[in-house]
Amino acid sequence: MRNYVVCHYAKCYGPPVNYTTHIERKTADGTVRIPYNIKRSDLTRHNREFITEARKTGRTAAIEKRLMAVKHQTDKDGNEYERKIRKDQVCCIEIRLSASPEAMAEIIAQGRLMDWCRESVKWAQREHGKENIVSAVLHMDEETPHLHVSLVPVVQGESKKQATTKKRAAKDKEKAESEGTEPPKKKRRYKKKADASTLRLCADDIMTQSGLKRYQTEYAAAMEQFGLRRGEENSPARHKDLAEYYKEHCEEMHARLDEVLSELAKVERLVEDKDTEIRKRDDIIRRKEDEISLRDSELEQKDSEIARQQRTLDELRPRIEKEQGRFDTLFTANEYLEGVELSADRLLESYDSREREVARIESEALDRINSASISFWAKKDVERLAKENAGLKLLVASKDTEIQKERNETEKERKAREKSEADMKQLQKTVSGVHSSLERRHPEETRLLRELVSIEITEPKLQDRILSGEAVTIKPYPWKDPSNGNQIPREYWQDVTIKKEGSGNYSFISMCGMRIADFFKQIWAKVAEALGLKRKQEEEQRRQQKPDTPRRGMKM
Repeated sequence: MRNYVVCHYAKCYGPPVNYTTHIERKTADGTVRIPYNIKRSDLTRHNREFITEARKTGRTAAIEKRLMAVKHQTDKDGNEYERKIRKDQVCCIEIRLSASPEAMAEIIAQGRLMDWCRESVKWAQREHGKENIVSAVLHMDEETPHLHVSLVPVVQGESKKQATTKKRAAKDKEKAESEGTEPPKKKRRYKKKADASTLRLCADDIMTQSGLKRYQTEYAAAMEQFGLRRGEENSPARHKDLAEYYKEHCEEMHARLDEVLSELAKVERLVEDKDTEIRKRDDIIRRKEDEISLRDSELEQKDSEIARQQRTLDELRPRIEKEQGRFDTLFTANEYLEGVELSADRLLESYDSREREVARIESEALDRINSASISFWAKKDVERLAKENAGLKLLVASKDTEIQKERNETEKERKAREKSEADMKQLQKTVSGVHSSLERRHPEETRLLRELVSIEITEPKLQDRILSGEAVTIKPYPWKDPSNGNQIPREYWQDVTIKKEGSGNYSFISMCGMRIADFFKQIWAKVAEALGLKRKQEEEQRRQQKPDTPRRGMKM
């Protein structure tokens, strides 16, 4: 069903306020009341009243005002009289104007909903009189937008029954005159009979079968500008009463219920079989839960052990740093002592060579003295060599003392260094054990900490904030690429937001919403692009500065 108009007339029985509560979505005292079947109560604020009088005073007051024109009238002579209205009189007719859901959706999409509402109200006012249309409310909070037009069925002139009575009275009078008798007298129902100018309430005069068909046709003609058309005339489809609809629906539901009950009987047998399996599985689950509880207790103990090891590691860290400094000092002292030992060895070699030379000269001098051929100059050489020998002996003696002293100090430092190296190996072994335990128990946090350390985030407070999910923004900083150790150029420093992304095994540390490697790739791509552009500019400048080479065969 597409592009069909909906023009439905319905009599409103009872006081007008009964229908006003539903149409205006509020009670007589102004309390908001949303019907239970309204699914989009958030759209109720878009409901709109198109009649000014009803917008000011309300639908009920507008109907009462129009009824006062029927109650208090003036006859031809100018005398005022009151015309009573029965308690069961239909005082209002509700005209529901709408279209197919698809057509209304298309009108809303085109932005012509208000135009459709105004044209619909104008048609109702032309058809039934502007003064009789007392209210026109647009409902947007139901499934299909529609208009509730309130029509007070005020007509003018004599009723059909009164006209029929006059015709019958005229016939009776003609018959009586032809027979020569007096015409029968009829009982008067009203003190004042209606004439052509009398206003009266009569819903039946408006809701005739031919009139309702005509309303459908004329309303469809007025809505052609919106692409709407009349429904099929004399269609076998009929509007079902609500009770009939629910009766058929209940019968269908009962039939479906019988089918469901038969299916349930089959399912119950399956459920019984499943129950036995479930009981067996429950026993298995209980045993598994006991095992899990035992494992949980073991894990708690391991967690406490890891915490204790972590505290021990924190306590050992300053000692490690102290021993590392001491080791560096000993290593430097060892290098110095090795240099001193090397100098001493060279000095000893020089001393030995001089001592051999002195011994050789002494032996030659003794030979010359014994042979009585020692000359004056030989005596001088012997005295000079004797003095040099004595000086060398004193120098060697002092050097021996210094070398022995340095050797003693070197031995002490060697033993201290060996002890420090043993302590360092033990600490490294303990630290590696703690690290392996932490990696085995908390692989995710260990992996994320390594990523933070790779970008030089070593402060524990910053690490805890980032691992807890907080985004930390760091001012421009000379970041180093962990993959190659290169520092990014200064012109590419920027504010960087570091945050933990993802969860579980898929978590990672992001820089500006990207992985660490992608962040540095992007920066190096920008650097490469800038260098390429700069190189092109330099080549272009060199090309422009280079004089043009004359072609062959051309004269300059």
